[in-house]
Amino acid sequence: MSAICGIVSLDGRPVVPSHLSAMVARCQHRLVDEVFYHHQAGIGMACLSRDTSSDGTGVCRPETLQDDQWVLAADARLDNREACLAWQPSTFTLQEATTDGHLMLGTLLHDPQGGPGRLIGDFAYALWDGGQRILRLARDAMGMRSLYYRVESGRILFATEVSQILAVEGVRRRANRLAMAWHLSDMQTPPGCTFFEGIDEVLPGEEVEIDACGRVRRRVIWKPDPGERLHYRDSGDYAEHFRSLLVEVVRCRSRVASPAAISLSGGMDSGSVASIAGWLAEQGAYMPALRAYSWAFTQHPECDERDNIYRLARRFSIPVKEVPAEETYPLMDLSAYVPDEDGPFNLIYQGFVDKVLRGAAVDGCRSVWFGFRGDVVVGGSTHDLADLVREGRWREARHELAGLRHGHGLSRTRGLWRFGIRPVLDDALSLLTRPVRQAPFSDALLSAYCPRDRLPSFVTPDLALRAGLPDRDPLVADSNAWSRASSRERYRQIFSPLVMSVMRLTERQCATHGLVRADPWSDRRLAAFVLACPQHRVSSIRQPKRLAREAVRGIMPDEALQHSRKVMPTPLYEHAIRHLVHDRVLDLMTDSRCAALGLIDEAQFRTLFRRHCRGDLQAVDFWPALSLELWLRRWWA
Repeated sequence: MSAICGIVSLDGRPVVPSHLSAMVARCQHRLVDEVFYHHQAGIGMACLSRDTSSDGTGVCRPETLQDDQWVLAADARLDNREACLAWQPSTFTLQEATTDGHLMLGTLLHDPQGGPGRLIGDFAYALWDGGQRILRLARDAMGMRSLYYRVESGRILFATEVSQILAVEGVRRRANRLAMAWHLSDMQTPPGCTFFEGIDEVLPGEEVEIDACGRVRRRVIWKPDPGERLHYRDSGDYAEHFRSLLVEVVRCRSRVASPAAISLSGGMDSGSVASIAGWLAEQGAYMPALRAYSWAFTQHPECDERDNIYRLARRFSIPVKEVPAEETYPLMDLSAYVPDEDGPFNLIYQGFVDKVLRGAAVDGCRSVWFGFRGDVVVGGSTHDLADLVREGRWREARHELAGLRHGHGLSRTRGLWRFGIRPVLDDALSLLTRPVRQAPFSDALLSAYCPRDRLPSFVTPDLALRAGLPDRDPLVADSNAWSRASSRERYRQIFSPLVMSVMRLTERQCATHGLVRADPWSDRRLAAFVLACPQHRVSSIRQPKRLAREAVRGIMPDEALQHSRKVMPTPLYEHAIRHLVHDRVLDLMTDSRCAALGLIDEAQFRTLFRRHCRGDLQAVDFWPALSLELWLRRWWA
């Protein structure tokens, strides 16, 4: 994927070319087609272009207007190109292969305030206004592209990756202890909190404006509307509406060269994407030829989904390349777990992702599709008994409550309180006390959203206080704009910092193989629809991913749809840490960097880990500490 970077001298002095070159060189791990530079008085920009489009519209290069008064550098895939065409200045020359960046510049100049929010797609851009000497930085609302910046006394640095900023002469590398504490708190490091002091992140759905005096002004350019509600008389209309959106978001990501890879499982998320792509191709729409890469389990048959994978693949003639799961045991091949300098976040099953990307690149693919966000958009643990009761659907509410009670092992009384009474009480108090209350009633009972409570017991007791970890997760406060508990929960899932980190990591990993990452489920139109939809229409304990299933009925093969289910490859991880990498884990946490920094108690970690490996099923997640240790050893030796 492409990348951008630049330097702005606040006093107008020429940018030192070697400083910009250092930012470009730091991105050598990205496979790009060409690097485009732009220099003028007081600014220097570079675009590292990787055009994976089928029509040449994805070239990333500086776009200029009015004798370089306006300069735009954008890493982007624009989905509403036709709408943007109507917003172009009359002085613009438009061609069939006009780049996405060119259309973005025209849209931003047409409406400087509203233009950024009109852009639909995955993007990050830097817009220089030479007349007012103002730099504007912005990202898409779903966080699919990264953008960081640093404001110093005499200059502004911005880049796709933190490491590019660190490569510039004069920038000090100072680790951010607060970010490390957040990482240990279930890897929920919030957007904007980087692992280096003095370097900030443009938040998803935000525009940052920096003037010639170095003053920073931030504003939201798009967020889902908490007041939007969907009320259809016919329940089938929800699925029909959602189906049209799913088809559109898959179509938007089809503007890539053929073939394209897809990480295909036997579940709904990637399965629906593959099915819609195959169905669109049958309708005569352009679709890149898909090649599937899927896990093949032999030692853990309970995780194997090949039967359902092939039901779908045969229907749409998608060739499948099997990746033996036993070759991807976590931490067996440490070369697949080399952490990015930007931060310690890594996936437990990164070994599988790495093999998918290597295989796709060897097979000539220029893009790879995932279904990463499907679970949080249409699945997850969001339930809405209250809305069922409001609609008079008493029988369905009773069955749903029974399923939730049994699933969580609760008595009738405790189940009724947790899933029935408390959410209703929460919603009522939220309406009555807003805006004087900072949080709804039940937020005080949601320990999962208190970062201090999420810290594992082997973390040093005073770390939260020393690092400044807050009592309440900012995502909780952000979600309080929604009046209903179920909508707040859905919002927290979709915009989870953990999910944002997955998006950032997979973009980097894809870029190292010359691939563009596409995740149709990470589309703001889907997020806005689901948040406006009654949550019992989206998913239920008796009908997981109900909305998605109804939407792809008739597109996804019936047998594949019937057998699709959520399968977690947890046995692969458990077998690895108990039997294959047990000693490696203990070695990592002996004389560790984490302990040297006062982050964890090594003895407590090893005690809990040994107990876990002996079969003590305590709820302890060791991965945040292990990934942090790998990062500290690699970048802070």
